Amino acid sequence: MKRLKNGIRISETGKELLIGNVLFYIVGQIIILILAKHKLYVSLGFLFGVLISTLGTINMIITVEETVNMKSKGAEMHLRKTASIRLILTLLAMVAVAWFKIGDVIGLIIGVMALKVSAYLQPFTHKVLAKKSIEKGR
Repeated sequence: MKRLKNGIRISETGKELLIGNVLFYIVGQIIILILAKHKLYVSLGFLFGVLISTLGTINMIITVEETVNMKSKGAEMHLRKTASIRLILTLLAMVAVAWFKIGDVIGLIIGVMALKVSAYLQPFTHKVLAKKSIEKGR
């Protein structure tokens, strides 16, 4: 585990989720370039969605690390509070993108799904990274 400046550790699972977000972004952008009619507009919405997803992933990594040493009730409240904040900020971003017309809202929603896709792909990502780590002798 890697430690950040404030003592928060990034677990292997957290790294794998972040890598999944990046892979989802790359594949999504390729699909957008092939299929989308308004490529820049859809790409911007998708980019904002993946950024929101990545920030949410980082926030979840930090939240889980913080709650590990909390008492049960305090931990549950902290998890609920941070999840609510993430949801509200995501909804505000959707409204801002739609209001200012700076990207496609559907693209943003699909981009936000990067965390879900990363979570499903995490076992595969873990297997690939573990294999590479063994090959390097770590």
